[in-house]
Order: sequence, then structure tokens, then C-alpha cells
Amino acid sequence: MKLVACPRCHAQYDVAGFTDETVTCPCGASFPAKCPAAVDAAVKRCAACGALVGDEERVCSYCQATVIRDPAPAGPVCPECYARNPERALHCTACGIAFLPQPVRRTTEPVECPNCPGVRLGARSLGGLWVDECPMCLGLWAPRDVMDRLVDRVRERRRQEGPPPASVLHRERRSPWQAKITYRKCPVCGAAMQRKNFAGHSGVVVDWCGSHGTWLDAHEMEDIAAFVLEGGLQHGPGDDGNGTWSLPADPVKAAALLAAQQLLADERERSLARYRALGGRGRIDSEKLIQGIGDLFARLLK
Repeated sequence: MKLVACPRCHAQYDVAGFTDETVTCPCGASFPAKCPAAVDAAVKRCAACGALVGDEERVCSYCQATVIRDPAPAGPVCPECYARNPERALHCTACGIAFLPQPVRRTTEPVECPNCPGVRLGARSLGGLWVDECPMCLGLWAPRDVMDRLVDRVRERRRQEGPPPASVLHRERRSPWQAKITYRKCPVCGAAMQRKNFAGHSGVVVDWCGSHGTWLDAHEMEDIAAFVLEGGLQHGPGDDGNGTWSLPADPVKAAALLAAQQLLADERERSLARYRALGGRGRIDSEKLIQGIGDLFARLLK
């Protein structure tokens, strides 16, 4: 991870693998896509939670994590104070800021709302991360893995502040239930997006393009935040043991997996239709074909 920060709005970006010389932030600032030179600084903060630690402390009194004072192997360089940090540090051990970068946007051209034809989305800063908002329906487009970063920030808030008051935990759902299922098109590539129940059991269904990002209808981000603050990611079918939600991180593997699932479902449906057409007198065995499809996508997912 190679971090840079916007000098105007302080949004963080990971420029690892980014080949352009400059980064253009949605706030309008342009700055070099080059990490600052690292400096050695005294360890004053916990790398896990950012809490203050004493000079002699070996364990953080706040989160009970081991206080790491040796930055080897080297991890991220803080984009604000330039301190060298240990590998996998979540916070700067010198100034305490959280490392929650977002991907660099390849283009700053506005995209159209997938819900309101002809309406352009406008950039908006949400928790230090840039998303695109529709001025008509108030839906949000979170490019690439910005959605994961937003969830990380809500989880960090819950970890620092504890469970929220009952007024937040038992708030009424604000995003409307969809009476009619519609498959919206990705505002970047135009392909139909997948519908995903956030975390598998939240009841908030988002629209997801494996290559470009996630679309949230009005108030769905608030409902997801309330779900996370309530501790919804700590249990349930969407939890993988690390408190992350269930959308695959690798777009290629995710697309292959979804295509495999659809092919298998279609083939089973065709097999059942043929069986019914025969009046139940015979059984059409498509297991070999289904197995072949499964083998194909198993190879793609390796």
C-alpha cells in the first residue's frame, strides 16, 4: 500500500500500481502521485486503534493490542506526518490517523444516474471518501471498493465509541422496500448490476457491479450504517470471521462466480422443464453438463 493524501481535503489514495504522475481529487486539487519520503518518528499511538500509548507500554490499554515499536517489516508511510509505520498498521503510530485509502479515480468525468435517465451525478465527500450523488433521487454511487472503505469507517466508529444508543439501534428503516425488482445498469460500463443483500442478512439490497462499484438508493447508506453500528457484521451468514461483508473483492473472480451460478441455475431449470414436458415419465440427467460447467468456472476461480 502506497499512500498519498490530497492537500486540500485530505482524502487518502492508494497509488500502488497507479502509473500517472498526478492524482486529480474530486475536490479539484491535483498533486503528485508519489509517496513522501519516510521518516523515523517516536511511537505515540497504537497501530491497531490509534489510541495514545506510553513510552513503556507493551500492550495498548484501550484495545489490548501489542504495541509495535519496530517498523520492520516496513508498512505504510503516513501521508500526513510521513512517519514510517509497521506492516499492516491500521493507524499511524506517530499521529494516530487511520489508514483508510480509496482507489484513484481514472476519470473525473461525471456519470449518469442509473435511476434517473439523463441526470448527472455530482461528487460528494462522505466520511472523507468521495462518492457520487444524484441530485434528483439522492442515490449514491460508490466507485470500486469505496463501499468497503465506508463500512470500515463505520466499524471503526463502533469499535471506538461502542454500541450506539437505543434510538439508533431501533430506528425505523428509511430506505423504501422495492415492490418491483429491477436490475439497474452500471453507470460506468452499462452492464446490468447484481442485486446483493448487504452482509447476506441486513435486508438492504444494493446494486453491485463487480468491476466498477456499488449503487445505493436514497437512505440505504444510513440503513447499512445503522446495521453495522448495531453489530450486524459480527454475526450472521454474511460474516467471514473478520467482520467483512460478502461481496468478492476480485472483480474477475466475482464475475466468473456469478456467471457460474447463473449457468447452473439455468441448466437445472431447463432440465426440470424437459422432465415436466415428458409428463414425469422419464428423467433428463444433466449432471454431466452441470459438472462440466462447474469444472470450467472452478478453473477460472483459481
